[in-house]
Amino acid sequence: MSKINELESKPVGKLLLQYSMPAILGLFANSFYIVIDRIFIGNIPNIGAIALNAVGLTVPITTIILALSAMIAFGSAGNISIKLGQDKREEAENTLGNAFVLSIVVGITITALFFVFQNKVFAFIGIQGETLSYAKSYTTIIVLGTVFNMLGFALPILVRSYGNPTFSAIITLTGCALNIGLDVLFIPVLNMGIEGAAVATVLSQFVTVILGLAYFKTQKTTLHIEKRIFKVQPKLVKEIVSIGLSPFSNQLSITVAQFVSNYALRLYGGESAVGAMTIITSVASMFLMPVYGIAQGMQPIVGYNYAKKLYKRVIKTLAQAIILGLAILGTGTCLTLLFPASIVGLFNHNSELANITLVGLTKYMLLLPFAVIPTFGSGFMSLTNRAKTAVFINITRQAIILTLVICFLPRLIGTNGLWFAQSIADILSSLLVVLVFVKGYGHIFLKNENIKSE
Repeated sequence: MSKINELESKPVGKLLLQYSMPAILGLFANSFYIVIDRIFIGNIPNIGAIALNAVGLTVPITTIILALSAMIAFGSAGNISIKLGQDKREEAENTLGNAFVLSIVVGITITALFFVFQNKVFAFIGIQGETLSYAKSYTTIIVLGTVFNMLGFALPILVRSYGNPTFSAIITLTGCALNIGLDVLFIPVLNMGIEGAAVATVLSQFVTVILGLAYFKTQKTTLHIEKRIFKVQPKLVKEIVSIGLSPFSNQLSITVAQFVSNYALRLYGGESAVGAMTIITSVASMFLMPVYGIAQGMQPIVGYNYAKKLYKRVIKTLAQAIILGLAILGTGTCLTLLFPASIVGLFNHNSELANITLVGLTKYMLLLPFAVIPTFGSGFMSLTNRAKTAVFINITRQAIILTLVICFLPRLIGTNGLWFAQSIADILSSLLVVLVFVKGYGHIFLKNENIKSE
């Protein structure tokens, strides 16, 4: 059985685990090295707490890069899966080439714009004082590596989209392991401080790109890298953007929410609250990334089977993905509620920062499992002819619901509103997803009809 044909014939449960586990391992490892970065940064003598604040305040900048990376990576990966399901191998190859070109062009553009407007960017975000110098040192290096960042994000996803999730995870794990090793070398050994963390990240992304390109060039793959596939085709770019708009809008909305969140954190909790949230979101990412891995793992299965009109397999894939996601986030909630002090102690020993983080962590993680429904719901819709609805849900969830909640909830219940805001937004978003899902797909369960498109 070929890797492509198994998408329509292998049992859905086994298939979901097969495709999700490498993605889970890869994203978990990716999240793990970010956490390790922040542990090293938080434990830099004398400046650890300030450095964590700097990293937290610059998250909107790095999230914009991530948003564009996600648009290209997931948009092209989804289209590759659909093209292969339609037996259009040449178009799938051309989509791969267009993804490379887009990543390079967008990466260079972002880098140029940042250095032209960096002072205005930092002023807009509200970074000032002692924190500003650390934020500039860190972000300047990260932005210089934007092209490697975008290609390093895309290549493992593209490898997985054509049917090799295992090697996709190997690429990601190698980059993550290198990043952690370089963190150890650059920060405590060579005493490079926050700049060392940034350099380690960029170098590891560069190695990830080399491994990904080498794989497509040297292995006997379904898709091949040839000169002709790098010719930009507006039709393919439009298709990439169409599917990629869902993850892009999600990440861009997160950027807006993070900007508002940082403002609210400083307003109601001071600078230490920003550092605390940096730690809290790092811990949460350790459990959210496996869920995102399942979402990535179901992408080729849903995209391929939808193209083949095997709708029962499409719905079954979604249902099993939700069950797995709930199990992972439920476990994360239990672990953080049982061992909060031990977890917080890994990041920093500043008593003020630790106390604020301890209070915030338990409240933030309490309702984390509700993130499953909007995460899988929007991803599913983007691959089943409801891309506009998926974009609407993502924007509503982060840029509207979360922004409103984080602005007004602290006024009602004080600083606790800062920590509960994300969960409340996820609960409200889950209700919205269920309503939209029942309207758009409910007839499938009753009559086994075709999925209604927009």
